[in-house]
Amino acid sequence: MIINKERKREYRQAGYWGDATLADYWQMSVISVPDKVAVVDLQGTSYTYAELDHAAGRVAAYLKDSGVMPGDFVSFQIPGWSEFTMIYVACLKVGAVANPICWGYRADELSYILNKCESKILFIPSEFKGFDFPAMMSSLRQKIPTLQEIVIVEKVKEARAGTTLHMILSDYSPLVGNCGSSSDDLAAVLFTSGTEGFSKGVLLTHNNIIAAEKSLAAAMNITHLDVMLMPAPTAHATGFHHGVSLPFICGAKSVLQDIFAPEITLKLIEREKCTCSMGATPFVYDILRTLQKTKYDISTLRFFMCGGAPIPRHMVKEAMEAGIKVIGVYGSTESVPHTAVRLSDDIEKIINTDGVAVAGVEVQVVDESLRPVPAGIQGEEASRGPAVFVGYLKEPELTAKVLDNNGWYYSGDLCVKDDDGYIRITGRKKDIIIRGGENISSSELENILLQHPNVRQAGVVAMPDPRLGERVCAYLVLNDRNKGLTLTEVRDFFSEKGVSKFKCPERIEFMEDLPRTEAGKIQKFVLRQDIVNKLEKEKD
Repeated sequence: MIINKERKREYRQAGYWGDATLADYWQMSVISVPDKVAVVDLQGTSYTYAELDHAAGRVAAYLKDSGVMPGDFVSFQIPGWSEFTMIYVACLKVGAVANPICWGYRADELSYILNKCESKILFIPSEFKGFDFPAMMSSLRQKIPTLQEIVIVEKVKEARAGTTLHMILSDYSPLVGNCGSSSDDLAAVLFTSGTEGFSKGVLLTHNNIIAAEKSLAAAMNITHLDVMLMPAPTAHATGFHHGVSLPFICGAKSVLQDIFAPEITLKLIEREKCTCSMGATPFVYDILRTLQKTKYDISTLRFFMCGGAPIPRHMVKEAMEAGIKVIGVYGSTESVPHTAVRLSDDIEKIINTDGVAVAGVEVQVVDESLRPVPAGIQGEEASRGPAVFVGYLKEPELTAKVLDNNGWYYSGDLCVKDDDGYIRITGRKKDIIIRGGENISSSELENILLQHPNVRQAGVVAMPDPRLGERVCAYLVLNDRNKGLTLTEVRDFFSEKGVSKFKCPERIEFMEDLPRTEAGKIQKFVLRQDIVNKLEKEKD
């Protein structure tokens, strides 16, 4: 874990870091608004701050009784349920490092994470989306030597055997008081989505998370009066930070949606009078398509923050016309958030940018030599601030590649900054296709393809070519497969849009759905491997 002494002194003097931990912020909300609903989930499980504090105290007593010490890792593969927040708060009470794990991870990914964290306790569902988690763990347990206990959360199906959350809540009295954690101690480790096939454990301190959420709250004017709907997975940065941590830091209400479906999202906004939400581009797309068919009362929704991937600009405009203010927010698991559009910004900034740096964050755009470039020139986005992570778990070399001695985090994302300091994300460094010496941005082409009336999803990758080095291959999901879409029609569409010929896709592949992480990011490495395999077969 790396905490730069100079940065620490600077952030404390500026008030971004302090002595309070997340457990302290939780306790302040419990004292301030004990009878207010803290969290409610799609299944209707609801807890006030006082009720959830009481339940989390029982879980904390169990953790302590099981030998969990401050600094130990507690893992939980729980979807967006109220119990997720309960377990998270229990970790804070005993000083454990919270390790939320995506519910979609299976044996290999799960054992990798548990062994990496040397987890002592694991919470799993009895069942979710038809999958039997206890059965998976029965075959895995011997491969994880540090794992002492597995706790089954019975949400929709009773467990056949083993320790259950229900037993813990029945058998244990709440732990009195919190452990003596420091604000510079680790609070959580979040594993990246693995869009490139390798998952890394991002280490975050209490101060990191508190600074991130207070900066976002200030930028978006989020207060105790807000109701945050979170349809994104709670084990990812968006859900964990903004759907769970931010509400209790502010004393607000959290509404969790474990499985995204646009109709359900809109019903939850209507039912719970949600004022803000956040998700990746596909969430917004599906919500807009649904609103075209059915009317919902979403008048309480102040804004929908969109991040996780470059946002198609036409989508922001379309959303505004449908009555949803889509606000671009940019960040990463390693640094949440970097920038955000302000609610008071003019229409040009809202539609065409991903915002300006939030309080305490410095943003610069650098070239290959890591030197700042002028406004209007594309380069790699780098950020420095109190929310920047303190390293990858047990990966010093990987940490050194992206986090320098001066506290700058190099994101690997390409962007352009304007004269006012607002940035526009243009893609990933790895998403640049080099066709015969010409650089082509995958995200630019994806944005164009998504404007075609019969294209629902688009993922553009490079395919190897012996002459040009790389050519453009587009993976598409159509709205109507019966209508089809030919390569000629795609090229004609690009021509109508005034796009240079060399940027046009030279091959299209159709899929029922693009491979994505639970957070909605396209897994480009899957598409790249698929086209390589197809080209190899065609050679034969």
